Formats: sequence, C-alpha cells, structure tokens
Amino acid sequence: MATIECAGNSRVFLIPKVKGVQWELGAVGNAEWTGVRLRDVLERAQISDTAHEIVFEGADNGTIAELPRPAGKVNFARSVPVEKAMHDVLLAFAMNGEPLPAAHGFPLRAIVPGWYGMASVKWLQRLIVTDQAFNGYYQSIDYAYWKRDENGPVLVPLAEMQVKAEIARPGNDEVIAANSKYVVKGAAWTGMAVVTKVEISCDGGKSWGEATLNGDATETAWRLWEFEWTIPAPGKYTLMARATDSRGRVQPMERDADANNYMISHCLPIEVQVRV
Repeated sequence: MATIECAGNSRVFLIPKVKGVQWELGAVGNAEWTGVRLRDVLERAQISDTAHEIVFEGADNGTIAELPRPAGKVNFARSVPVEKAMHDVLLAFAMNGEPLPAAHGFPLRAIVPGWYGMASVKWLQRLIVTDQAFNGYYQSIDYAYWKRDENGPVLVPLAEMQVKAEIARPGNDEVIAANSKYVVKGAAWTGMAVVTKVEISCDGGKSWGEATLNGDATETAWRLWEFEWTIPAPGKYTLMARATDSRGRVQPMERDADANNYMISHCLPIEVQVRV
C-alpha cells in the first residue's frame, strides 16, 4: 500500500496564484501496488559499489516551453539515491489487483513510497545507474525548491512528502444544517513516518479538538480520520485539519514561500455555511 501525492496538490489555495495545474484537494491517492522490488533487479544486475543514484526514465517526452530550457524534446526522468532504491522502491505492473492502467503508467512504473508523485515515474523505459548526482531538467529546474542554509538558499530536488491532513467532507462552500451533528472526515499522510495525531479546528485555528484515527498506522499509506462536530448557530465557519507524525513533525499553519509552487502542506481553510 502506498499513498502518492502530486507535488502541486492544493495549488489552487495559494495567493497570489502560481503557475501549474490548479489542483484543489484531489491530486492524491492511495493504492495497492504489485511488482518487482528494484533491489532485486539491481542485485541481479550486479551494480558497482560506486553507484550513487538510480535514474528512472519515462517514455513521455516533449519540448520545454519556458526558459531556461534545453533544445529539442526531453524525456521525463527523475532519480533516487541507491540507498532508497535498495530500501522500498517497487517496479509496479499492477494496481489494486488489476493490470496497471495506461493513465497510471502501463506497462511499468516506479513506485517510490513516501516521496511526492513526480518520483514515481510512469511508462518506465530505462533505468540508469550513475556514480554522480543526476541534474536533469525535472530534477534541477523543475520539481525543485529553495532550501536555506548558512550559505544562503540553494535549489534542491523535491523528495519526501510533508506531513499533511486534508478534509474530504464537508467540501468547500458546503451548506450544513444548524443545530445538528456533522462527522468531518478526511485523510492524513507523511513521508517516511506514520501519522500519530490529527486535530480539527472549526473556528479558523483558534481552538483545536483531536480527531479519531481509523485503522492501523502504516508508514507508506495514508490514515483516515473522523471528527464529530456539534453544529453551532447559523453563520460562516472555517474548518482546518492539522496532522502530527511519529518524527514529531507538525503540519504548519503558514505557507513556506521557498517551496515555489510545490509542497502545499500548510493547514488549508475549508469554508462552510451553517444555515437553518
């Protein structure tokens, strides 16, 4: 089981508007994947001890529209460190017990648990073992963010998913009946850890109550949760969800501007109307 979230999921919530597909909350999914462990393939290939990264190259290609860009068509390609490749990466040929659909990468795709979706390259056609860091277009120019250290900001590739909870219901601008009870539901996930707590605010972050976590904690898959809300008087209310994981990371309230148009992991406001 593995959750895959698009690195641009929830982009529509960003103000001012940024480039990229204006995803709302739905660019994330959880599925059961079947395939071959990448580790077994690499061991059979007897890769060198100096190997540093494994590059996944997809069959999809095209010409880059924006500068800076290379000339001609470029294949979509991403890499993972050898340590990650040998740990839990899968070369998947089936999804939820059925042959891999074309939209999800038939005949073969990489599944990189705990990382944003751009790492799980679809329509896989080639694996490249390299002893150097891979700096392809979709690893250095696109699907990258600014990381700050003592020497200043540097552009680094996106990798692990951030801890995040999303509200599935109610939907944005949904109308709810006053003087009743409503079960708020959603999912929460994180990278290379498990979700240990989800909190819900029904007043825009002023106060929080703990949600009930359903099912067992799994490091690679999301966790569903629910929260019973006693509906107050009529009016407009802002709901928010906040997750905490086993590494002590808490979903932030504010957006990290250095993430560019990716990693939208702060608490997102869901506005609802309560009416008689």
